[in-house]
Amino acid sequence: MKVQIVAGLVAVLVLTGCQSRYNPTNWGWFSGSQSGTLEPRKGYPSDVDPRNLVSQVTSMQIDQVPGGAIVTAVGLPPTQGYWNADLISTYKTETGAVAPKDGVIQLEFVIAPPRQQRNVVNTASREVSAGTFLSDQTLRGVRTIRVIGQNNQRSSNR
Repeated sequence: MKVQIVAGLVAVLVLTGCQSRYNPTNWGWFSGSQSGTLEPRKGYPSDVDPRNLVSQVTSMQIDQVPGGAIVTAVGLPPTQGYWNADLISTYKTETGAVAPKDGVIQLEFVIAPPRQQRNVVNTASREVSAGTFLSDQTLRGVRTIRVIGQNNQRSSNR
């Protein structure tokens, strides 16, 4: 009797190491019928920014403030309802900070599309503004600040 119990336990232990249907842990008793993956149900978040460039950059302004400058831009999307506007630097340092390239800071004006389609009412109701702060250290050696949209760009020279 002892030999049969020992042989049965050895068989169960050997089978639990297998990736077959004979493995008792694959029978659904222990795993709760889960798929066996640690991936979230909706998947992992993507590092890709889903926002698009604004259709048109209508104006740009640079205001000197203590410690740097504030760049403000106004954009005109095709319809109402666009949101989550931001000015994102094309060139960045390893830490993700804004960096100039050849004396130019290039900022992309990005916005998120509306969740549902909206009608076009008038130009003033569609305007979206965004801004960012640039420190004196970032502005050192910069000759041009450029804001890019889908159809045009605005720039300011020092």
